[in-house]
Amino acid sequence: KGAKTAGASGINKKPRADMKEKSKTYTVKPGDSLSKIAKLELGDSSKWNQIYTLNRQAIGNNPNAIKPGQKLVLP
Repeated sequence: KGAKTAGASGINKKPRADMKEKSKTYTVKPGDSLSKIAKLELGDSSKWNQIYTLNRQAIGNNPNAIKPGQKLVLP
């Protein structure tokens, strides 16, 4: 039993760290644009296309068509 407990806690620690890194999201606020979000979250407004590429299915064909309340995955 002791080995299983130690193994389980070890297994739990790694996915949590990975999940924190991979699941960085941003909830769109009124007046936001992809370039504004890129500047705020990534420090460079020209990285807006990275956000768009990751969220193309949620956003659609128009990168300007983001809506308040949408959750976007960040690179």
